[in-house]
Amino acid sequence: MKDVKKIAIYVILFCSVLLGIVTYAQTETTELLPIDAVLVLDVSRSMITADPDRLANKAMNMFIEMLEPGQNQVGVVAYAGHVTFSREMVVLCENEIEYLQHVIYGLEYASWTDHPLGLLEAIRIMYEGHIEGRQPIIIFFTDGNFNINPSGARTAAEAKYDKALAISLAQKHSFPVYSIGLNYDGQLDRRYIEIVAYETGGLAFETAHAEEIPDIISTIFSLMQTLPTPAKDLPEPTTIPEPPIIPAMVIETSIYIPQEPENNGRWIFVLTIALLLMAISLFIIFRKPKRVFTGRLAIEVVDNITRTAAPPYYRNLIEYGNRTTLQKLIMREINPALNYITLLPSPYAPSYLPQLLVKCKDNRQVKFTKDFVQQDLSAGLTINPGAEIIISMENEPMEIRLRYVI
Repeated sequence: MKDVKKIAIYVILFCSVLLGIVTYAQTETTELLPIDAVLVLDVSRSMITADPDRLANKAMNMFIEMLEPGQNQVGVVAYAGHVTFSREMVVLCENEIEYLQHVIYGLEYASWTDHPLGLLEAIRIMYEGHIEGRQPIIIFFTDGNFNINPSGARTAAEAKYDKALAISLAQKHSFPVYSIGLNYDGQLDRRYIEIVAYETGGLAFETAHAEEIPDIISTIFSLMQTLPTPAKDLPEPTTIPEPPIIPAMVIETSIYIPQEPENNGRWIFVLTIALLLMAISLFIIFRKPKRVFTGRLAIEVVDNITRTAAPPYYRNLIEYGNRTTLQKLIMREINPALNYITLLPSPYAPSYLPQLLVKCKDNRQVKFTKDFVQQDLSAGLTINPGAEIIISMENEPMEIRLRYVI
């Protein structure tokens, strides 16, 4: 079943490229801004069990292959208890792509794990090689487990300080970190990869299966900024003179009879086949969709009498794999009436778009307001990142504001 889904994914990718080629000359197209990327790989020994199939190495090479040669820069960092490999950012070309892929496949494991050293080295490479006007991105592959040498010169306090320093520097220079956690053995430290991603403006993912890698890489690419590129100007039509009048002749066949152009019919056939293949592939995948959701919910309690608000606190919202319920919001400490609120991944959004569906059981005393309009949550209300819902209750001098943030 997994092989069938993998083939379906590749068929969709092929058909998407084919459809793009067919429509390129007729529509306005967009292209990615040039990318400056640093790929960071945890090569500590714990990754042997967390990533036995070396999915991280394959994902790094997949990311490189998806970049346009001659326009994008890539650097690479590998680390364990120390930085074991470091490659400054260079513009991708054919020779450089072959070299990086060879190096990535050949990276060896080492003892201990010191994540801040790897992140600081990646930030240094990005800072020294980043060109203004290009979009920077750091992709961080790890199992999240921290384990420094207890007899080494570096202390846990120093590593903790460097972790805060790395996040601070990434925030200062707007270097988002996208964390991809490898979790084959179920020992992933989700909290670590979430903090690094959210605090720097990136996203956190988790995977243990090869078929999820294309979805994750495609999701990251879908969040990259694009620039509009005008379609190629078509030449002005040439005036064709009227043909001379020739006396009619009855003939059976002639090689000089002009034929109708066949391009239109051929492209229609290609489009039909491509759409049919995409429909079949989508049907295969739709039976068991894989969705990736990540983000936080900011919860703020406001006193309606004094109009003062307590500092907001956050609840992490994570959805991996095939579960249907994202997370049930339990706020009994605020008010028992709020115990009926449930958050689900929105079934109306594509897999790469974070969108929540908020529902509430029939509870007449709870009111919901979005965009200054009262809403009925019995059927569910979708919210995108940045959206806010205000919850009020009859005979209660308070309101709760829920805001979905990335």
